Amino acid sequence: MRRFVGIILNAKYRVEKDHKDIGVIIPLDDEELKFLMTKALRRYFNALRSNEKHIKNVENYLYGTMQNLFGVWWNKQAAREYAAKRPEEEKSADNDNSGLYY
Repeated sequence: MRRFVGIILNAKYRVEKDHKDIGVIIPLDDEELKFLMTKALRRYFNALRSNEKHIKNVENYLYGTMQNLFGVWWNKQAAREYAAKRPEEEKSADNDNSGLYY
């Protein structure tokens, strides 16, 4: 268990280190993040149990899973902050259909 917690923390620190130039800080006490971590861990253990993906190194798979989770969570947080600071851009983007392909 201690090794798994260490892997999760290493993934968190890696995401923060890779993006320290933009000030990425991932608080592990965030309620949304706790829920997402639980969900990701459940999926991780289900993948191990089913052996459908033929995971060769369970520690690397956990590291990648958590690194991806932290990156996605941070991007969602940054997008929310950006939209909150610039609501006029969000409204103009809603009315702009130039990026849609039919």
